[in-house]
Amino acid sequence: VRNEEEALNFLFEGETKKTVAGTMMNEHSSRAHSVYTLHIQSRPRMESAEKVIHSKLHLVDLAGNERTKKLSQQERMKEANYINKSLSFLEQVVVASCDNKKDHVPYRQSKLTNLLKNSIGGNCQTVMIANIWPEEINLEETISTLKFASRMM
Repeated sequence: VRNEEEALNFLFEGETKKTVAGTMMNEHSSRAHSVYTLHIQSRPRMESAEKVIHSKLHLVDLAGNERTKKLSQQERMKEANYINKSLSFLEQVVVASCDNKKDHVPYRQSKLTNLLKNSIGGNCQTVMIANIWPEEINLEETISTLKFASRMM
């Protein structure tokens, strides 16, 4: 893209293709992970012989894990199982990439980890924002999310 408007159009197009469905916790719950990848080129404003700097920025919206016992519909349970398995694979990859004693990092366990393999560990910076629910009824999910975020650090 060449400008902000084109970038936002792609972002909004991706948002419209995202799978959402109602659950007991969230009426508009993401039922799959979303990844927006920005390839950024930075060059000097003036013509010069300086190098162009290439960067990649992944914006990843991880679908939240939910306790399957709180889900009423069979289809939501199936989705939750896939989401939870994918989050588990992501955690395994992050832990393995941070462990200097590990010879193998299982990037190919899921599409998400394979896509993010160049952005996990190594020369990259990562920020995780965990969304939690302050209501007592959602305490289990909040604790689970906070523990996941802590392990990802």
